[in-house]
Amino acid sequence: MDQRLLSSSEADPVSVPRRILRKGTHSCAECKRRKTRCFFENTAATICVGCQRRGTACIGQEFVDVPVSRRDEDPPTGERLERIESMLQRLTDKVFSSDGSSILSDASPPQPSFGRPSTEEADPDPVSEGGYSHSQAESSKKGKTSPRIYPGGTAARAQGESYQPEAIPGPIQYAPSHLFSMCQTLHSAFPCQDDVNILFEAGRATIYLQALCNSYRELFEQGKSLSSNVLSAIPPETVHPVLLARKLLHLSLCMQQLDPSFDRRSLQLQQGLEEAMQGYFHLATSLVTCHDELLNSLEGLECLICEAVYLVNCGNLRRALVCLRRASTLAQFMGMHRKGSRTSLKQHDPATRVSGDVTWAHLAYLERYLSLLLGMPTSISNAKFGSHDKTSGETDAEWFERTQVDICELIINRGQLSGEDSFNTTMEIDATLTRVSNSVSSTWWTPMDLDPQMNVDEVMARVISGQMQIVHYNMLTIVHLPYLLRQDAGSRYDYSKTVCTYASREVLNRYITFRSIVRVVYCCRLVDFCAFTAALTLLIAHLSGHGRNSSWLPAHQRVGDRNLAEKVIETLEELNRLNHDELSKETAKLTRKLLGLEAVAARNGSIYRCSVRDEDYNPDGRGMDGPFHLKIPYFGTVWLEPNSPTPTDSVFIPPLPDLDNESGHVSEPAATSSVTLDLPRRPGEREEELLSTYNASMVQESADMDFLDFAMPDLIAEANDWAFQGVDSAFFDSVMAGYTLE
Repeated sequence: MDQRLLSSSEADPVSVPRRILRKGTHSCAECKRRKTRCFFENTAATICVGCQRRGTACIGQEFVDVPVSRRDEDPPTGERLERIESMLQRLTDKVFSSDGSSILSDASPPQPSFGRPSTEEADPDPVSEGGYSHSQAESSKKGKTSPRIYPGGTAARAQGESYQPEAIPGPIQYAPSHLFSMCQTLHSAFPCQDDVNILFEAGRATIYLQALCNSYRELFEQGKSLSSNVLSAIPPETVHPVLLARKLLHLSLCMQQLDPSFDRRSLQLQQGLEEAMQGYFHLATSLVTCHDELLNSLEGLECLICEAVYLVNCGNLRRALVCLRRASTLAQFMGMHRKGSRTSLKQHDPATRVSGDVTWAHLAYLERYLSLLLGMPTSISNAKFGSHDKTSGETDAEWFERTQVDICELIINRGQLSGEDSFNTTMEIDATLTRVSNSVSSTWWTPMDLDPQMNVDEVMARVISGQMQIVHYNMLTIVHLPYLLRQDAGSRYDYSKTVCTYASREVLNRYITFRSIVRVVYCCRLVDFCAFTAALTLLIAHLSGHGRNSSWLPAHQRVGDRNLAEKVIETLEELNRLNHDELSKETAKLTRKLLGLEAVAARNGSIYRCSVRDEDYNPDGRGMDGPFHLKIPYFGTVWLEPNSPTPTDSVFIPPLPDLDNESGHVSEPAATSSVTLDLPRRPGEREEELLSTYNASMVQESADMDFLDFAMPDLIAEANDWAFQGVDSAFFDSVMAGYTLE
């Protein structure tokens, strides 16, 4: 805009009369007169591209009257176009108000207050991803009409113009009139811009948010990532509600990634961080993402993905799977499942950066892997994502992730087979996993370590690779899990048993290193469920192997495996202390319980058998005496029952050495039928827990173990009510699929 005119208007506001503009007006006077798009070459430009090309003055419509067109430009044509636009707008408003869409605005709840101060000041900031600046967003939040909202997001688009699918060109699409009430409710929930800036920066989630829908190569190697200053700009309340919901979900994800040591005193929030985070998420999901008619755009698909990732991070796998299947259906409606599709898709913001191919592959990765963990069939079937060899320009992480998507489906489909077909398919999947792991450089497999000189993008790349490694070994465990307890006359299944225990050790070792660096449990939550599966696998393998001359589980590995399990317990308890996390707490309890049971089995030379029984099953009429039982919702009660070995099968297992009180110790067995155990504890914990050897009543056990008897949760219960979410039922279902009681 002409700087001379601006300066004169600021010095003497009376000299330049201002017009009252209609809401949403953003074009300069000349572009308005010519009916052309008004946009700027960069954020520092004061004259729009059109006026630069024409050599005309760039003056806002609020400062001068639009001059009359020259006679040779046919002024009646412009007037007729204006009348047509006005008629179309009135007709559109009438159609929307008569078809029931206004129910959305009528159903909006009262405007919530999430702690934004009453007075807010904002400084000029860079243009955001949606083409609006911080100062414009703040003026909109104060109820003022921003005189110039520059659409297009030129600063953002300059960094990533090759993204697919192609965007429909045009300015930001503003909300229809019947959604204004919803937009005001969403917009009023945002904290002040300063708080949003702090949360986006402190959460270190800027690159994480972009990696959900964009390729790792462009973000980590080509540097085409947006800064936190660009992503943190709050949209004005005039934009479509899906854009406001997306920003609230981004804010919630950033707050999830905050380190436990974050000092909230730097914020102006009037309530706790967790309460605010849950409030932002609930508002976005209850007003926007629950309405399918608001999600028919790339931004709507991005909102569903963000919602699912938030739920996964919370440990709510079942709700996340429901959300992911909604997102996959929407993506298929958009044609993302078609190879080479170049369809232009609807966007409310032309600066939205969503790669269709990457988004579809990432959706399938999450949906299939959650389905695998929960023991369910996938809804994305017969779709291949990976290639046999890595293509040019494809990073190791990208190629590895896409092959994991395909392997997930192979494992899920293998579960529908039986007998020889199942075993042959297992060996084929094992060979595929081996080939894939050998196709990636050995340096990629090094345990996760961080250099203090690394920037945020490099750290996130290492975190993503670390999670993929843990998931790889978890898949290897799940592939061979049906043969862990299966007995045969020869040694046909020994390879599967060896691989199963080896992969479990790899998961636990890498998990301990991973969680010593990434202490926020809401980041990469899937690795916690991998550790849960690995701990169960390793301890049940030892419980079933005592008293047998097994070549696949030598006795000298027992001490090392127990030490590994104790370190995992310490890691889980520390995570629970820092994050108050239900999954970490319950996994530590169950692991400690099985660890104590394994110590008893080693001393008695007992072989434990696994079975699923009715809840009223009482072995040998001893009530709760003897076996270990675990009630699993919607599955049954899993029993681990001891069976004394025959003298010819028994082997000597030396007792564990006494350990100091810092790590716990196991006492020598007494002459009676019970053994007193001090279970592994956190360093510094001095309490002793007296356990039975399962010949005493389990009712008399410590109250810490009462989690084994819980009320039946809802089918889609949250993690606080159902920590394991059904991963435990999928685990034992797989174990029992290949195990028959003798």
